[in-house]
Amino acid sequence: MARVLLTTDRQISGLKPADKVYEMGIGGSRGLGVRVFPTGLKQFEFRYVAANGTRRRLGLGAYPDLSLAEARAKVAGLRIAVVDGGDPVAEKTAARERARTGETLDELAEAYWQAATVGLHGGRRRPKREVTLSNERQMWRNHIKTPLGARPFTGIRRADVKVFMRKLVTDSGLAAASVASIGAVLHAVLGFAVLEERIESNPALGLARPLALTSRERMFDDAALRTLWDAASEASVPRGPGEKTAGVHARLEPAMGLAIQLLMLTLTRRNEVAGARKTEFDRTAKIWTIPSERAKAKHQHVVPLGDDALEVLEVAWALDPGSPYLFPSARSPGQHLDPHAITRAFARTCARRKLAVGSPHDVRRSGATTLTGRYGVSRFVVGLVLGHTPNEGAAVTSVYDRHTYVPEKRAALELWANHVVRPGRSVAPRPTAMAPAAVADTHVGEAKARALALCQTGDLHEAVLSICMDLSRHPDTASSHLAILGKVGLERAAAGSRAQVEDWISGFR
Repeated sequence: MARVLLTTDRQISGLKPADKVYEMGIGGSRGLGVRVFPTGLKQFEFRYVAANGTRRRLGLGAYPDLSLAEARAKVAGLRIAVVDGGDPVAEKTAARERARTGETLDELAEAYWQAATVGLHGGRRRPKREVTLSNERQMWRNHIKTPLGARPFTGIRRADVKVFMRKLVTDSGLAAASVASIGAVLHAVLGFAVLEERIESNPALGLARPLALTSRERMFDDAALRTLWDAASEASVPRGPGEKTAGVHARLEPAMGLAIQLLMLTLTRRNEVAGARKTEFDRTAKIWTIPSERAKAKHQHVVPLGDDALEVLEVAWALDPGSPYLFPSARSPGQHLDPHAITRAFARTCARRKLAVGSPHDVRRSGATTLTGRYGVSRFVVGLVLGHTPNEGAAVTSVYDRHTYVPEKRAALELWANHVVRPGRSVAPRPTAMAPAAVADTHVGEAKARALALCQTGDLHEAVLSICMDLSRHPDTASSHLAILGKVGLERAAAGSRAQVEDWISGFR
C-alpha cells in the first residue's frame, strides 16, 4: 500500500493526535516529515543519512509557527549541505557545545569556574570556595592568559603545555610549589574539557609539576616565637595621637596585631582567623566553632579558647562593636581583614626584627612539632588541634564523631600558650609509675567497661563507637587494625545482636 504524503497546510492542520507519536511524510520534499505528539504538538523534521552512514533526524520547528513553505525551503538548503558532505545535526551539537564551554582556553576557564561554584567541574564534585576560585583566577591572569588564553583549547597539544611549563620555570623565577600550583590550574581547566567531552584526553596530564617539591621545613625557634608575639602585642595597643602609620618603624595595625596573637595561640589558619565572625565564638563556654564552609578540611572545627585567647578576643571585640567580623578591615568597610595581609605582616615583622622570613603556616608547623616533640602530645590530638581530618585510629570517627576531643585539645593549647607567652611555664605531662603493659591493660579495661555499660542500656551503636574512640587515643593502637575491627563491630550493632556486640567488645586485649 502506497504511503500517504501530505502536500498542503490544510492536511497538516487536520492531523489529530493519537495515543502514541506518529509521523507523516511530506510530498515533494525528500526527507521532510511531520511528527504528531499525543499532546497535539506537530513538529517538522528532516531525515537524512550522513557521510559516515549514520541516520540522522533534525528538528526544524513546530507547526504552525513554521509553515509548510518555510519547512520546504529549510530542507532544500540542508539537503544541499548533506550532499556536499555536511552533517547538520553534528554541527548543531558542536555549536551547543561551543556555547557551553567556548572555543578559546580563556572561555573554557570561565565555564570551568562557573561549574566549580556548584561542584560540577569534576574532581571532588563539590563546590570550590570563593577564595580558591579567586586565587585560581589571579594565577590565570598573571601567568596563563597571555601565552595560551586566546588559543582554541581543542588545538592545544602536550608539546604546547611542555613548552609553557618550561618557560614558566626558566623565565618566571617562581618557586617549584608556585609553578606546580599554576600547572594544577591549567590541568584542572583542560580536565574540564575532557569531562565535557570536548577533547579526548588531557594534554597537561603528567606535565603540571615539572619540578620536584620539597617539604616546607621553616620553623620558628623559641626566640623567634617570642619576638613575633612581642611585635603582635605591641601592635594590639590602640594608636596614640599623631603616631606614625607608615614607615619602617610604624607598628602594625591593632586589628592585625590581635589577629596574629589569636592565630599564634590557637594554631588556626590565616583564612580562619581573618574571616572570623563574632557569632562563631561562645565566650562563656570558651569555644570557637569554625563552620565547615570556612574550614579548609570542609568539616566543623572546634577550637578551645584559653585565658590568653579570651583576653585577645575581648580587645578585638571592642575594635568595632557593630561589625559582624572579629577583625574588620580598616581599608574596606563592611569586609573582614585580608588573609594575605596577615602573610605580608609576618614577612614585614620578620624583616624588621632580623628574623628569617616566615609565614603564618610556619607557626602551625612550629606548634605541631613542639607539642609532639617536647611535650609528648599525641599526633592524633595535634592533628585535631590543627583542624586536620582524623585519619588515625578507628575509621568510625570520620563517619560519626560526636566526641570532639575538646578536653585534649584544650590541654594541648594551654601547653602551647604557656610556651609562647610564658616561656618555661609549660610542663610536659608526667609519665605514671605504672609499667607500660599495665598502663595498656588499664586503658583497654576501662574502655571495655564503658562500652559494655552502653550495651546494658541497649546503645549498641554507641558502644562500638565508644571503645573505638577510646582505643584510638592510645599510642600503641594500630589504626589499620582498629579500623577493620570497628567495621565488624558496626555490622554487629546494625544486626541488633547485643550478645554478638558484647562478645566483640570482650575480645579486645
